[in-house]
Amino acid sequence: MISENSQPIPTVIVSRPGIMQQSLRSSLAACHEIAVVASSGDGLTALHQVTLHHPGVLVIDSNLLDEEVEALIAAVKTEQPNIRCLVFLRSTQQATQMLALGVDAVVHRDGSAQQLRAALARLVQAAREIEA
Repeated sequence: MISENSQPIPTVIVSRPGIMQQSLRSSLAACHEIAVVASSGDGLTALHQVTLHHPGVLVIDSNLLDEEVEALIAAVKTEQPNIRCLVFLRSTQQATQMLALGVDAVVHRDGSAQQLRAALARLVQAAREIEA
């Protein structure tokens, strides 16, 4: 829950267009602590959106190519290390790899809504601490 004086954290979604991107938008819309300011279907467009919107949170779906996800995370963490990144995973093997790249949270695609809310709450708190 956010206080009356707190603004939602700007958030960018990176997911190929389709059902998953729509599902992510719907799931994130239920989280009042964040505001989805943009979405993109590829890493290059996502980098442009990050530069344009300066989000506090970046949500990346695993429906992108692994190399594209890795390059996006590396670029974001190098250029704007205060952005908190959450990646949706296809497998447990990906978790170790993503965390080693500097991702702040991972959620399995088949995870529960509660797991997503918990991960988002941690990222929102971290983003607010950076803002303060």
